[in-house]
Amino acid sequence: MLLKPHSRVQVFEGAEDNLPDRDALRAALAIQQLAEGLTADDLLLVLISGGGSALLPAPIPPVTLEEKQTLTRLLAARGATIQELNTIRKALSQLKGGGLAQAAYPAQVVSLILSDVVGDPVEVIASGPTVASSHNVQDCLHILNRYGLRAALPRSVKTVLSRADSDPHGPHTCGHVLNVIIGSNVLALAEAQRQAEALGYQAVVLSAAMQGWGTPAAHRDDRYQCHGHPPLVPAASVMA
Repeated sequence: MLLKPHSRVQVFEGAEDNLPDRDALRAALAIQQLAEGLTADDLLLVLISGGGSALLPAPIPPVTLEEKQTLTRLLAARGATIQELNTIRKALSQLKGGGLAQAAYPAQVVSLILSDVVGDPVEVIASGPTVASSHNVQDCLHILNRYGLRAALPRSVKTVLSRADSDPHGPHTCGHVLNVIIGSNVLALAEAQRQAEALGYQAVVLSAAMQGWGTPAAHRDDRYQCHGHPPLVPAASVMA
């Protein structure tokens, strides 16, 4: 980003290869300090997008950044879903799972969210820094058991999870926050359908919940045509 001289905008880069690093940690701590200095007369605007989990690392002491990096890599390597990864990340973070919103209290918070998760669950996108987490320690332990990692946890992680398990206050709320989805797969498909229809196509949205790898539609049409079968509907656009 190119800034004008004397700009008040600060730019932090980090999370290379979508993994939390020291640069991202420095940015997260600067954001936390800013949020904690707000008052009831302030409004905090937050833009959240995919990749936010790695961009906003602030491990709860005594968990270190390196320990959190290692645990994230192990979970991902064993096939953990984004929902499972972010459940663990939230439990070990000062800012995820509504932590940023809590740091900003009593300021009003407006969070504008670009979703990269099917179904747009706001507490999962970027690990929900402005959304109170509905998960508890037992959810975390279930995930860690599923992937055979509970026995190998660092002592620091066990300490943080045990503290959360004994917290008499329970999960916090974020009543001073407005979370708004401004971009998602559903919104993108709806706009693509409108644009296709404006061009004269008969547009059909098959699904907004497809995940994983599939054969591109263009390849399927090629295959049908090679076998002598024309497309079912001329000038049609199928989206998912």
